[in-house]
Amino acid sequence: MTGANTINFKLQTLINQYEATHPLSKNHFERAQKVLPAGSTRSVLVSRPFPLIVESADGTSFTTIDGVTFEDFVSDYSAAIYGHSHPVIRDAVQNALASGFSLGGITQKEAQLAEIVTERIPSIEKVRFCNSGTEANTFALATAMAYTKRKKILVFENGYHGGTLSFGSKHETNPMNLPHDFIFAKYNDIPTTKALLSNDLAAILVEPMQAAGGMHPASREFLAYLREVATATGAVLIFDEVVTSRLHYHGLQGYWGIIPDMTTLGKYIGGGFPFGAFGGSSQIMDLFDSPDPSVALHHSGTFNNNIFTMSAAVAASNLITEAELQRLNRMGDRFREQGIELIRASGFPSMELTGYGSAVGIHFSGPDAAVLGDCFYFFLLAKRISVGRRGFVSMNLIHTEASVDRLLGAVKGFLDDITGVTA
Repeated sequence: MTGANTINFKLQTLINQYEATHPLSKNHFERAQKVLPAGSTRSVLVSRPFPLIVESADGTSFTTIDGVTFEDFVSDYSAAIYGHSHPVIRDAVQNALASGFSLGGITQKEAQLAEIVTERIPSIEKVRFCNSGTEANTFALATAMAYTKRKKILVFENGYHGGTLSFGSKHETNPMNLPHDFIFAKYNDIPTTKALLSNDLAAILVEPMQAAGGMHPASREFLAYLREVATATGAVLIFDEVVTSRLHYHGLQGYWGIIPDMTTLGKYIGGGFPFGAFGGSSQIMDLFDSPDPSVALHHSGTFNNNIFTMSAAVAASNLITEAELQRLNRMGDRFREQGIELIRASGFPSMELTGYGSAVGIHFSGPDAAVLGDCFYFFLLAKRISVGRRGFVSMNLIHTEASVDRLLGAVKGFLDDITGVTA
């Protein structure tokens, strides 16, 4: 066999093993496809030949309907930073359930959560809640355009800001995106960004680290440049910290000391329930409280302040301490650094690890990159370890150094196996 055929054969062997181990998941997927396009309502979870169907989860593990238990290093794409079914959050939700739900009114939890968010995130003086990171970025852009009375929005290739704000290269079009007047710049590249600037920008929307785009952190110089440009042009600088706010107690804006005009949040802050938030300076956010009807903004949503999210988020905030986030980042750094050492020692040139702290990107290169990525994914599943198929690892607070050791052991096993195939 040629090298490419050998790798393809290896992948098919792993897939055959996967199918044989999870027949109930396969059966359910075939049933789901009859009523759900692609068998799911969340595209990131769609996985061929079929995805695992989860029955239950606790701590760092989940169990499928086939009765197979995996150690989970996806952590619901960073939303499950507390692990699964954390007792502190479970108790808060049970208390909320006892008090009544769909209350249709304001509770004390709403202001309590706002106080927590404004204390943590330097740029947020006032905040509004919504139901996802997608909503948060959608509302933040609308707010910025209303505030500046401009339309143009500077975004970056490979950026992801939700289901309707997902960008590949500037040459790609996504029919699901909102029809804004987008200008596409190259991430982390000051010269090419500079060439696209104008004085009629409404907003600059950027992730301090591109998460779905491969866990590629921005440099401090790049973010500082965007801050300088936004100030000079009057554009609203928006940091999408839906993922990155978990990498430092005050977000990456706090770590770098670069403060945007607005910040969007989501995922883990809701304690496992639907959550999004957008906030910024009082001057901007007070558009939602303006006595002038010609400029006042209206933002509503039945579940923006639902009692389950508010209660879970307030309880979960007690678990997010500076010390715990530092411990989490140390584990992620150790996995990345020792993983890179394993790759170098193996002599396998086609694998790379990127990221920051507890968020790790796994990349393969060369003509067989996609097949190698799938081999890695299914190899780890055979070892009862789950990572994101696109190359994603997110540590959670229940993971331990022993968890990191198991993940590193699986990486070494893969490298030993794949170098034998590709030699």
